[in-house]
Amino acid sequence: MPDDLFQDPLPPTQRTPRKRAFTERDRRTTLERLTDCAHNPDLYTLAEALPPPGRAGRRREHPDIAFLFFLTARSVLSSARRTAAHLEHPTVWRILKAAAHNRLGTDAALPLPDTGPSRNQWLRAQRRLRDHADDLWDLYRELSLNQALEQGIFPEGETRFWSNPRRHQLLAADGTVLKSPTLARAARSVDLRTGEIRYHRVDPASAPQREGGGNEAYGPKYVFFSARKDENYLTRVFLDARYVPHQHPGGEAAVAVDGVLDIMRAAPGCMGVLYDGAMRGRHRDAVAREGGLVINKQHKGNEPQFYESLRPGRCTHELWAADGRIAEKVHFADGTSELIPVPIRKLERRGTRIFRWYHLLEIPCRHNAHFHRVAVGTTSRSGERPAGHSDQERGFHRAEHLQQIPEHTRAHQLIYPYRSDAESGHSQLDASLWNGRLISYGIQSQKLLALGFALAQNSTSRALHRAPLLSPTA
Repeated sequence: MPDDLFQDPLPPTQRTPRKRAFTERDRRTTLERLTDCAHNPDLYTLAEALPPPGRAGRRREHPDIAFLFFLTARSVLSSARRTAAHLEHPTVWRILKAAAHNRLGTDAALPLPDTGPSRNQWLRAQRRLRDHADDLWDLYRELSLNQALEQGIFPEGETRFWSNPRRHQLLAADGTVLKSPTLARAARSVDLRTGEIRYHRVDPASAPQREGGGNEAYGPKYVFFSARKDENYLTRVFLDARYVPHQHPGGEAAVAVDGVLDIMRAAPGCMGVLYDGAMRGRHRDAVAREGGLVINKQHKGNEPQFYESLRPGRCTHELWAADGRIAEKVHFADGTSELIPVPIRKLERRGTRIFRWYHLLEIPCRHNAHFHRVAVGTTSRSGERPAGHSDQERGFHRAEHLQQIPEHTRAHQLIYPYRSDAESGHSQLDASLWNGRLISYGIQSQKLLALGFALAQNSTSRALHRAPLLSPTA
């Protein structure tokens, strides 16, 4: 049988362990992380973008940069109360003052008082930041992408192999349900024994959600997008985070597709996305038409479907779509049959504005091998093919059944584990929350929390990237 472009997967006993051992480079103390946040230039850009506060009311003691630093430090210290306690200590607060002096100059750093904001001052400032949360996120997406490009992620001029993309050329994305800040699901409850009426604070953004394993969780759902270049997980750059409204049309995957397409359009070097089984055929189709790869697993409910009978000469080959690729149905003398994957010689991408993807197949035959090109990744619609020949008219969901990089291949086996970046990112987020629960109520406040988390992670990523450049021995 001819060699396959993607090769056969290795059994578990023959796979080389790819998990990297934890090293000293993976450690970062609290003070180091606070220093990283204070020296992050994006923090100052976001502060400058905020409109000046109104003149009504008491004059504020702290400028916007102090409250954005508080927001970012809160992700490091897990709660607003702990953050206020730390920033009111002169030694810790001096970290921001020194960074502001270096970044803004002496005159601009003078308005900073001797200690950081108190918790009450933060709560008042948070109301104003909530009103601008969406604008801050829009600017952050642009800044984080610039940081990713600076760190060698999504390089536009680098050679791209569509059958074997590299880690830094792909997005890792996934949805997660954050635990609601309260267990209460109703604003009022009645004790059936005593008749007592009890009132509860309820998070308006939380709702019952289904997670990947089928378990029910209660809270808001977000999709996070990240990428990294090297093996140190602290160098990951978070590019975006999007809230998934409850019962949103298309659900989590529809929100994820919008985010992926926005990043791909802004970064031509991004080759696609790593996702889980939540992305189905219509989602793959949307990304593939824009020229990107979707590397995920096939839905377990997909049964093999007859594709076509190929008659190139004296022979007949019965082709089926199975396990994300074309397979030939081979009949044996004992009356049994088996679907044998057809070797793929090439993965082709064609087009300029709307892209099409193909597998060039080499079908083994006793009358010499036959080469046959099959479209994959996208489902043709009425009007895109001659009348009666489009996938939509045939009732064949091509994007659902034929993957660009089939699941049961060595290439998929090597690339798909990069998706664990998304899972580890969720673990970092949970660890940054007090008791693993959200510390904010409402969508806008939770968007601010997600922004602070992303800024804190990206601050450390930038610091580690620049460390060798600033080292005198580099």
